Amino acid sequence: MAEEKQINVTGEVDEVTQDYIATINELKQNSVDRSKYEQLRAEHKKLLDSIVNGQELEQPLKAEHLDVKELREKLFNSDSELSNLEYIDTALKLRKTLIESGQPDPFLPIGNQIMPTDQDIQAANRVAEVLQECVDYAEGDSDVFTNELQRRTIDVKIR
Repeated sequence: MAEEKQINVTGEVDEVTQDYIATINELKQNSVDRSKYEQLRAEHKKLLDSIVNGQELEQPLKAEHLDVKELREKLFNSDSELSNLEYIDTALKLRKTLIESGQPDPFLPIGNQIMPTDQDIQAANRVAEVLQECVDYAEGDSDVFTNELQRRTIDVKIR
């Protein structure tokens, strides 16, 4: 240790000290705050305990969980002029929010004497998937969305 250079009179830091500083900075960048680690560990323990004991764990509401009333107001309010893209995007968000909250899928036929079949469920999921792909492909451009939707759908003529 006697060979190591110390900070010289001019205030310059030697190579060994630079290595220590670099190592400490790297550790700080790659380390997790202890409190966040403990919180995550506690959440994992709760999840494991619920699985072992066969209990259901309450899921916290996501920050992006949208209000059903707001989505319906935006979608069905005649005052707002929505583009094709905005309308479909809002409809898909409403569908997702309703399904996540345990309500029926609005893309399915539902009524007093109607029970959705497996084919109905598959068709609703297929429609939602294609619409979402068109929304994603459009990247915010309503004209691109409309063109992609027309390209991917078959127009059936009504007699």
